[in-house]
Amino acid sequence: MKAGHWVAFACGWLALAVPAQAGQYQLLAGQPNSVLVAARVQNAEQVCNLEISIQGQASVEREVQAPFFEARIDITPQDVESVTVTWRGRFKRVNDVAINACPTQGRTQFAVVEDNAALRAGWRNTFMAMDPAKAQCVRTALQLDRVRYEWFDMADREASPEDRKIQRAMSRCDDFVAQKKAWGEQNAQNFPCTLPGGLKTRCEGFFTATEKGKAVPITTEAVIRRQLDQQPWGTGVRETSAAKAGRQKQERARQAQLLAEEAAKVKAEEEARLREVQLALEAKAAQARERKEKAEAERAKRLKEIERKEEERLAKRSWLLKQLEKLKSDPKADGKAEEGKAKDDKPAADKPKEDKAEQAKPEVKLEAPKPEVPKPEAPKPEAAKPEAAKSEAPKVEPAKPEAAAPKEPPAKEPAAQAPKAK
Repeated sequence: MKAGHWVAFACGWLALAVPAQAGQYQLLAGQPNSVLVAARVQNAEQVCNLEISIQGQASVEREVQAPFFEARIDITPQDVESVTVTWRGRFKRVNDVAINACPTQGRTQFAVVEDNAALRAGWRNTFMAMDPAKAQCVRTALQLDRVRYEWFDMADREASPEDRKIQRAMSRCDDFVAQKKAWGEQNAQNFPCTLPGGLKTRCEGFFTATEKGKAVPITTEAVIRRQLDQQPWGTGVRETSAAKAGRQKQERARQAQLLAEEAAKVKAEEEARLREVQLALEAKAAQARERKEKAEAERAKRLKEIERKEEERLAKRSWLLKQLEKLKSDPKADGKAEEGKAKDDKPAADKPKEDKAEQAKPEVKLEAPKPEVPKPEAPKPEAAKPEAAKSEAPKVEPAKPEAAAPKEPPAKEPAAQAPKAK
């Protein structure tokens, strides 16, 4: 590129800051290039027809509309330095519908290049000089208006319908950036925030449009389109998808932990209840065993007492049997003893009678002893027959539980003979 063209190219970039009417596309040689041409129509025509002639190609016709009367055409340049395009009005009829010719004519010229490296570098520097928010807005606006800015030379002296779109993008994006937004000066993509419930998280800004009286989120492209068309829009703040997913994951984990703790608590309470029931059953069983053991001990004690008393009874009976055996073997030797025992065993009510009988006996006076004369001995009282002794023996009754075992009665001396009366 020549030095003079470099100066003009730089001046074209400076023109982005102020309204300008210059600038045109560059065409890549040997490739189809889509470009825009516009006719100046002065009268009140709303729709008219143009015949467009392209250097090196066949002519084409386009219907154009107010207010800008723009037509898009494709140019495939060959080995030339530039391509000239001319247009003029031409009447035509379509299906018995007449379309007037546009009352105008005009021309423009496009430079043909091998690449657009210089243009890309120039636009890159321009965007870097802007605020990031404005640069993003301008790029989006130009793309929405189908402006291929990386092929547009602002230093070209030719006029283009794209000039108006570029200038509009610059001015409207300044207003867009200046308008206050819900996230303030923070990065709209990710910034710390607090939700209405007091939960701290990460948020992102978003744009809104009013539809049927309700604010609905819209994309960045949609809000810039509304900004270019001067339609109202708004902003809002919401939690980022990543933060929301992480928070929901933590919330699910917390809920799962709470449910697990609640389940563990219920299980522990159930186990405690079962333990209490088990302990109560064991205590009841222990009490039952204790009562049973106590009853068995009492029963064993009673049986032992009965056995002891039975042994005492048998022992006493054995003593009586021994006495009877003695009487059978030597009835005279034990007759007096049995008689004395029988007397002792008499009831107390019979003893006074015996005492009275003894008192009724006459007193015998003792005299001085005389020379003993052998006399026949008085006959001794006969010993009681074994049958009589047996009949007079006291009956042995079973001892009561609390009564002590009777002792064996001591042997009594035979009764002394009464002195003979004189």
